[in-house]
Amino acid sequence: MTDDFFDGTVQQMNGLMALFGVVFAAVVIFMIISGVRKWKAAKDAGYDPLAMDTQIAAQLGRSELLRPAGATGADASQKSIEERLAELDDLHARGVISDAEHAAARARTLEG
Repeated sequence: MTDDFFDGTVQQMNGLMALFGVVFAAVVIFMIISGVRKWKAAKDAGYDPLAMDTQIAAQLGRSELLRPAGATGADASQKSIEERLAELDDLHARGVISDAEHAAARARTLEG
């Protein structure tokens, strides 16, 4: 009677181990496919996949949008007043900046 109990338990354990093996293999395959897709997307976007985080951080550091309000960069001095006003109007039209922010930014642009 006890041999039947152990035989059933061993079969259940074998089934669980097989299920674990299948799930583990599926997870590994998913990770490989995901990694390959990310690698391809980075290459298609013009990034080196091994240094992409550094490249993006450098781009953010040079970004006009993240520059403090008082700072001036090469691009800011080259833009005409009309271009800066058009950019402000576009931001306002898209709802990125409020009416008050739009008015204040226009006033700063027209002053300087």
